Amino acid sequence: MVTDRIRFLHCADIHLDSPFGGRSLKNYTEMRRIDVWKTFESIIRLAEDERMDFILVCGDLYEHDYASRATIQRVGSLFERLTIPVVVLPGNHDPYVANSWYKTWNWPGNVVILNHEKPSVMLDGVNTFIHGVGFSAFRQDTPDLSMIPRPFSNCFNIFMLHGTLDMNFSSRPFNPVSSGELADLGYDYYALGHFHNRKTDFRLKNAANPGSPEPLGFDETGDHGVFLVTMERDENGKKALDIREINLAQKRYVWLDLDMAAVRSQEEASARLGELLCSLDPGQDLPRVILKGRTPLAVDCEALKKPWTEDFPWLQILDETRDCYDYGAISSEQNLKGAFTREMLQRLKDCEDNGDEEQAKILSAALDLGIEALEKGRIDARFDGGLFKGSDRERRLI
Repeated sequence: MVTDRIRFLHCADIHLDSPFGGRSLKNYTEMRRIDVWKTFESIIRLAEDERMDFILVCGDLYEHDYASRATIQRVGSLFERLTIPVVVLPGNHDPYVANSWYKTWNWPGNVVILNHEKPSVMLDGVNTFIHGVGFSAFRQDTPDLSMIPRPFSNCFNIFMLHGTLDMNFSSRPFNPVSSGELADLGYDYYALGHFHNRKTDFRLKNAANPGSPEPLGFDETGDHGVFLVTMERDENGKKALDIREINLAQKRYVWLDLDMAAVRSQEEASARLGELLCSLDPGQDLPRVILKGRTPLAVDCEALKKPWTEDFPWLQILDETRDCYDYGAISSEQNLKGAFTREMLQRLKDCEDNGDEEQAKILSAALDLGIEALEKGRIDARFDGGLFKGSDRERRLI
């Protein structure tokens, strides 16, 4: 039988006043900032409607370099209308530095800012102990976990962390820790923040990261929102954890691939693009379309997207098509192009025989770029095969 229960809202990485596209995309920036505010206000309403016991904000509530006095006043007013504690942990975008709003603003009495000076709080009303490891500088290396207090046997114990869990970022560390290190601390729930995509499948089973409630870029696809967490303790002292995912985002970033291999005209390309876009929600979706495949067609991307900008004003089209080359014919030429092509085709065959798909991808791109350079005296900047720059699909904003 359950004798004790707490319910709380876990969010992180809201990034109020994020610059988004900056001055070059002023209207876009304003739109997305409004979206972030709408989502933040939805978080407050959700906590009220669900009668949460408290809220955890696990870092990057706002952008230190951009947040205005009006923003902090608005945040404080929203927190003040709540009748429950709000526990905030500073992150690497809003660290607890000398001129931090966390230090200089008169926050409502129900708001607790955890920091290196006061890293813990006991919420007596709900029998919950919370300890946080956040940021007191814009960059921090491995935290000293030897100083973390042991959990209380008669309480619910929560560890808040803005940082990286089980990830090797030796060149760019942000409070890196491992599941084993956190497990040894013995807390009941590890409330994480820092990475903007939702994750609950850590090796440490009672750790969870809700991600950014409003996605901030094309590297943050999928659903976004917050966690509603329930922790229970039975008469024998055994504790149980339940995490409910709640989607709140105003917008959704969407990647689409448009195969241009069989497209013969700009008009046909436009029709194909329309077929792709018709499955999206103009009020929510922000699409980025990647043109793929080999084609002799020189696509005018601006003209291609023009018919669709009324529904999708921020539509992006990236041209990653490749020119059509007859490598069989080129390989028979008795010149530098022929010798280069023969060598590359042989290496590609070796990769095929060995099942080395990754190396084959590199060699295929190198063949295309090499022939283009030999024929044109330059390499078209539109295409690099995804080899020489970080992929937005794989990157995670931090």
